Amino acid sequence: MTHLALYRLLVFNLLEINLRDVLVFHCWSEPEAYPLAGMMSESHIYSQYIQLQQDAGLANIHKDYLDSDITKMGVFLDLGCPQAALLTNQSSRARLYNRRFHWLLFDEMGNLTNLAELFVRANISLDADVTYIEPREGEATDEEEELFVLHDVYSKGSHLGGRLNVTIDQSIQCSRTDCRIRDYLSDLHERTRLQQRMDLTNITFRMAALVSVMPLTSKEEILMRFLSGEEDAHLDSISRLGYRLILHMQDLLHFNLSFTWVGDWSIQDAFGGAIGLLGNESVELCSSPFIPTWNRIHYVHPMVELAEFRAVCIFRTPHNAGIKATVFLEPFMPSVWLAFGALLVLSGCLLWLIFRLEQHGMQRCLDFVPSLLTSCQISFGAACIQGSHLLPKSTGGRLAFIAVMLTSFLMYNYYTSIVVSTLLGSPVRSNIRTVQQLADSSLDVGIDNVPFTKAYLTSSPRPDIRSLYRQKVESKRDQSTVWYGPEEGVLKVRDQPGFVYISEGSFIYHHVEKHYLPREISDLNEIMLRHEGTVYHMIHLNSSYRELITQLEVRLVECGLTSKQRRFFSKTRLQTYSNSFVIQVGMEYAAPLFLSLLGGYSMAVLVLLLEVAWKRTERQSCLLPQEQ
Repeated sequence: MTHLALYRLLVFNLLEINLRDVLVFHCWSEPEAYPLAGMMSESHIYSQYIQLQQDAGLANIHKDYLDSDITKMGVFLDLGCPQAALLTNQSSRARLYNRRFHWLLFDEMGNLTNLAELFVRANISLDADVTYIEPREGEATDEEEELFVLHDVYSKGSHLGGRLNVTIDQSIQCSRTDCRIRDYLSDLHERTRLQQRMDLTNITFRMAALVSVMPLTSKEEILMRFLSGEEDAHLDSISRLGYRLILHMQDLLHFNLSFTWVGDWSIQDAFGGAIGLLGNESVELCSSPFIPTWNRIHYVHPMVELAEFRAVCIFRTPHNAGIKATVFLEPFMPSVWLAFGALLVLSGCLLWLIFRLEQHGMQRCLDFVPSLLTSCQISFGAACIQGSHLLPKSTGGRLAFIAVMLTSFLMYNYYTSIVVSTLLGSPVRSNIRTVQQLADSSLDVGIDNVPFTKAYLTSSPRPDIRSLYRQKVESKRDQSTVWYGPEEGVLKVRDQPGFVYISEGSFIYHHVEKHYLPREISDLNEIMLRHEGTVYHMIHLNSSYRELITQLEVRLVECGLTSKQRRFFSKTRLQTYSNSFVIQVGMEYAAPLFLSLLGGYSMAVLVLLLEVAWKRTERQSCLLPQEQ
């Protein structure tokens, strides 16, 4: 058998998948390899040739030649060479039979038994791109051509129970100048490689099953019943959501599951807990999705978005919370109040001048000429829409009094409309909007005792989170009084206005809807503890099942199964209505007015007593000369 037809087949195969980089491991002589180098050069394919001889130093061949940053590389290996077994073993240990390398295996003897012996225990990935070339001498239709049969070689995962699978694909007839497909020997060409390998029967995936709300020492039947059940859907909702989707994938791929039970999401971002098992490849799957942080994406690959993760701080702001003097002062700014007061004083002075002019300048006899204080009182009465029994007699004076009354009327209507809209408007909201403001406030804080909330508060580098933890947790003499379960914390928020509870939204929203009236839900204030993040199902970065499972996750999203499970297990908002609350305007709003009235009466009595004392002093001073 000449090698020219084989060379033409190699070039034909590489051009068919548009590969321009190839390593050729061979044991031919240099004159025999020259034609292949020429064909590669003519086809603009960069090729490198490595001799596999008995005395060749190939101890680290996978590091010296196959450790490359090229996205995909072609590798040709002649299995008839003396060092072929060493190369296959090293490649297996280095996990090089994957999607990054297009392997072309050739055995001049066409011995499938030899192929099985070399690869039956090899670490060949599910997404491996390995093609075995079997020569068929004497079967070509033309004497100058040769026939080759291609086989697809893969394993579903030898370490998980998968077996070596060699599937016949097609026959290609090659001459020295060209190649053509002669026959398709199976239906492999009708679908992609992954579609050919979707049946994972007999494969057992290891899965990190996360349960944090019950002891891991419980019987596995109890843990399984909780993880797959629908009762108390808010408990470990994210983990149970992810597990439901894995069950859908199991129905499609027919794999088995073995469980590793864990109670922590992580110990330190990408290490420990469920994410640590996934990162060091102790498991292939994890029931819980995660937020893709910078440290995590160095080890795991996020697939599709599953749900929103919202860590929130909630507290109620009551409508009637003590004396509120500002309600009657808020309609106008201080400058407006000062300007209006100055206007009333000026109006009182003008009215006094008018009365004086009418008495003396216009020679009109008035029964009573008001003093300056009385004129200012008339002006103030006009501002309070009280009118006055003393009016100027002149036309100009009356027009001035009408102008004061009209100005006071406009101010009064504007003032009362704002007061009423304030008292009967939307629920009162707190002015605490950030975590730092919450940390600096006097509000009591309770925190959910789930592991990831504790881990975030204790290890976050954010200064506002560190301040919150220092002032609200470390400053407590008994720190155990800070940690509450979701239901207890939500009830305390309801019964103690101003108490703050921190937890994940889907945890506490369930209890809020269970225990709160609609108007009480409208009273809630919410502060984001951390930026709202999206959680993703994750798989190891180098997993051979990454592409297959990602495609299935996308299919679950497209057919609506993901959104169905998300709506059941995860709540992102509370259902309420803007008019579902009842405004209760109590007498405490009017308390400042009554206090002002009491202060006015007290001042009037004090002035009266001073006047009585002054008159008594004057009377005594008048009597002393008479007695003398």
